[in-house]
Order: sequence, then structure tokens, then C-alpha cells
Amino acid sequence: MKSLKKISLWLLAIVFSMSTSIESNAQSSNNSDYKIYFTLREKPEQNARIVSYDGKELKKFTPEGKSSRGENSPSVSPNGKWITFNTYHFGGWKTAIANIDGTNIRQVSKSGNYSGVPSFSKDNKWIIFYEHENGRMGMRNVFKIKVDGTGKKQLTQNSKHHYFPSFSPDGSKISFLSSRDGGNYEVFVMDSDGSNITNITKHGNHESSPSWSPDGKRIAFLSIRNGFLNLYTINPDGTNLKNLTKNEEKNFNSFPQTADSVDELSYLYGTSWSPDGKSIVFVQKKEDNLKLFTINADGTNLRELVSSSGNQYKPFWAK
Repeated sequence: MKSLKKISLWLLAIVFSMSTSIESNAQSSNNSDYKIYFTLREKPEQNARIVSYDGKELKKFTPEGKSSRGENSPSVSPNGKWITFNTYHFGGWKTAIANIDGTNIRQVSKSGNYSGVPSFSKDNKWIIFYEHENGRMGMRNVFKIKVDGTGKKQLTQNSKHHYFPSFSPDGSKISFLSSRDGGNYEVFVMDSDGSNITNITKHGNHESSPSWSPDGKRIAFLSIRNGFLNLYTINPDGTNLKNLTKNEEKNFNSFPQTADSVDELSYLYGTSWSPDGKSIVFVQKKEDNLKLFTINADGTNLRELVSSSGNQYKPFWAK
């Protein structure tokens, strides 16, 4: 009888342990307290617009007093007060900032050149973005500017393109894409003043959309390797490369490298880490449309984020 009792207690302990583990895993993947901002274009004839998703419903972001002019590529300040994005409201594609509720929209840089893909520094003081040299067709270089529009500084100067910049969480480094080492785009890291530029991926195929983990220890990016587009992570010094999606094993998300597809990869795709660093949201193509997926940082639990018609791209995971 005592032996039977011991077995019963042992089984109860196992069940309790399993239920606790399941509950813990559910809590760690519960994304009810978040917002992912992204660009949505439901039909080809419609303008793109910025929406947010909180795990339950989509909400449209609209600058106060402005009709849609294709707003895209949103990024929210760490303090949650502002949102920066691309817009056509100021004559060509320009970088704008507004209050998070859409009020007080204004152009970030007064330059007449096209610019885009902005993001904030962790201390909420700076916006980093790329800007063309001459109007809309010149080389793209990385700039930073204070949120009030002062202190603009050019950080890259080269005869190749530089874009998709973002600050490391401590503000000491900047990741960005560049074709400066050849014809393909690769992920680079430099100091926040533009010095010590280092190619951390050194691969012959195109890459896109680098973003920093909240602890600054990893950079997520998209890359075309073996004919497939995958999500990777890497240390900022170029070590410890990991393929999280392994799409070639599933024969999913094949990516022929044409001029149009590489251009699409540059402007429409994106990656962003969850504020707790446990997950990444990114873009994959599904049935000829761009869709947002999330995945755990260890490569598990891949899932489509939200169902909607059309294309979803350039995500930003906000607190």
C-alpha cells in the first residue's frame, strides 16, 4: 500500500511539474501586452498605410488632418511618445515624426532629397535614417538628427549605397546595409560617430533588414542563401551565425535574385525584436504576398502574425 501511495504521489508530482512547465511556456509566448506597427497595402491600387496590431485587432494610424499618402516604415520611440515613418506629404518620400496619436506631424530633415526607413535611439534623442544625395536618384547615405530637427550629421560617405540603419540599445553602435564591399548588400556595424565600419556578414548574396536584440548581443537580418530567403541572427562582431527559419529544408520562400526582387527586398522586407528579446517579427512571402511571421529567438514556434488581404511589410515591435 505504501508503495502504491508513493507511486501515486510521484505521478502527481510529474503532472504538476508538466502543467507548471506548460503554463510557464504559455506565459513566455503570450504577446497580449504589445503592439506591432507595420505597413499594410491591401490592394495594388490603394496607398499603403500604417496599422498596429495588439494581438486582437488592427488599428489604423493616421496623421491628424492628413489624408493617406502612402505612410510606411513606422518606428516608435522607446518612451512611446512619438512615431517616425516615411510619407509623401512633404513632396516626395520624406522622413516624418508625429505624436503617437498622429498629432503634430512634421518633416524631420528639411532637405529636399528623398529619405526613409527611420528609427529612434534608445535615449529618445536621435532619429537615424538614410537620405539620397541628389533628389531621389543619388547614392543613399546614413544620417542622424535630433528629434527636434537640429544637429543633422552624415555618418557614411562612399560611392556605394548605405541604408536601413538602427542604433544598438546602448547607442554606441549602428547597424546598416551597404554595397560598399561589392555589388551585393551586406550587414555592417559602425560606431555611432560613423567610424570603425565593419562588414559582419561577408557573404556573396543579398541581405536586408538588420535589427538589434534588446540586450545588444544579437542582430537579426534576412539573407538569400542557397536560393532561399531566411531569417538569421549573428553576434555584432560577425560570429555565431544562426539560420532560424531553414526554409530550404521545407522548400518554402525560394527567392530568385532579380533586379526587381532585390529592390523589393530592400524596401519592403523587415525584422524587429520583441521588447523582451524572446521573439522576432519578420517578413516572408506567402502565396505571392508579403506576410508577417513571428518566431522565437531560438528558431522555434514559427507562426503567421495576422490574417489580412494584400501585403504586410516593415514591422516594428513596440512596448
